[in-house]
Amino acid sequence: MSVDQDAPKRRYNREMVFGLIGYAALLVPAIFIVDANPDAGWRYAIAPLPIIPAAFMVMAYVRYFRTADELQQRIGLESLAFAFGGTFLVTFTYGFFDFAGLPRISWWFVWPVMGTLWVVGGFLARKRWL
Repeated sequence: MSVDQDAPKRRYNREMVFGLIGYAALLVPAIFIVDANPDAGWRYAIAPLPIIPAAFMVMAYVRYFRTADELQQRIGLESLAFAFGGTFLVTFTYGFFDFAGLPRISWWFVWPVMGTLWVVGGFLARKRWL
């Protein structure tokens, strides 16, 4: 009996696609509903709804990471460590510029910084190990 080694990757891809679709499906209406009702108290219940499918995407990544072989886990860990450390440096540096008078930026910018550094870290780790 052969083991399907691509099954975890297919499951991960499927779960991520469903998570992204769910995220987009909830994000767009949440933005419009919250913007259209700036004084409604229930907007605080609507605004974070897109986080639900995002949490499923995180669980899909963790599940995939657990099934990866040791080398892929090491590459994944190094890319996340690079992203974590790099995001720390970028956000704290800008925080000090904020003290100096630069305008404050939204928290929305943290994830694109971390995501970009995650991709760069993955590229560097794969280059090192593969």
